[in-house]
Amino acid sequence: MSRDRNSGAGPRPHLFHYQATTGIPAHVQLEEQVKVALALGKLRPGDVLPSIRNVEDEVGVGRMLVRKAYQRLQDAGLLRIIHGRGAVVTGQARANGQVTKKAEAVIQRLLPELRREGLDPVTFSRILHQRLLEDDARAPRLLCVDSSEVLARELGQQIQESLGVHVRSSGIARLRRTRKSITTDTQVLVDYYYLPDVRRILAGRTRGIYPISLDYDPAFVERVSSLPLGSAVLLLFYASSLNETGTLLAIDALLDRVKDRKFRPEIKALEKAGPLDKLARSRHEAIIVSNRVWDVHAAILERHPAKFLRLASRVNHQSLDAVRERLGFVL
Repeated sequence: MSRDRNSGAGPRPHLFHYQATTGIPAHVQLEEQVKVALALGKLRPGDVLPSIRNVEDEVGVGRMLVRKAYQRLQDAGLLRIIHGRGAVVTGQARANGQVTKKAEAVIQRLLPELRREGLDPVTFSRILHQRLLEDDARAPRLLCVDSSEVLARELGQQIQESLGVHVRSSGIARLRRTRKSITTDTQVLVDYYYLPDVRRILAGRTRGIYPISLDYDPAFVERVSSLPLGSAVLLLFYASSLNETGTLLAIDALLDRVKDRKFRPEIKALEKAGPLDKLARSRHEAIIVSNRVWDVHAAILERHPAKFLRLASRVNHQSLDAVRERLGFVL
């Protein structure tokens, strides 16, 4: 599951296991094993997990279930799937270090209590795990949707920290592919600009679709404000996304936000990755990149931080308060 930093070897075998007798779905077991390894510090950012095919052969679990576990971990921001090669632990997993310390402190207090009560720690842990799974099944099903996977995940994390409940995330493109999996009890929180698009995609599947407002990320605002007055600025979007109501509204809002800078804006519809390195040498003082383009081409764009700016946003605090009030009956 991890790379040996000294030898440079690939993923080590025999790190996943599956117990059919527990009644816990296979993909949940695999997902939890990765989360536990992260919490214990056995996995760290940059470590490599085996390919989906290798896990299938090693554990005897169907490929679709392994893929589902990896996808859920990627959606949570813990892994980045590399097709055909496995998955890499992301930098977002660093936060698990503090979780580990807190968990160890709780365990040290709990073990003596279990011994005093004559309870077997292993049996207790199984009961606790089952109870947590049952609680999770009863928890509100919240889904945060935005234009891209990266932005939806970031916004979902902000909402999760504010509301104190688990929030899944999805970009618009994946929502179209997985719309049939959305149940009627799912409460969907969507960027206001993409509300019409999401309502069309989920028509008849759920009545709980709530808009949230966003603010531009402070770092993005600071960077844009530092550009000279009258700068030539390019806005880079996928051609396919320019047919979406949300994208057009987002462009209008951005142009309105920077109008006092007297920029000379252009909009480019991107068809493929080829021109990106060439664009880095263009005459534009800055190129503002949509989150969906950044999702796919981050490796290229991050090589030119002085030129490319990601259109980053945060959930508006007042909007979060409104969401909390409207979903009070759910939470």
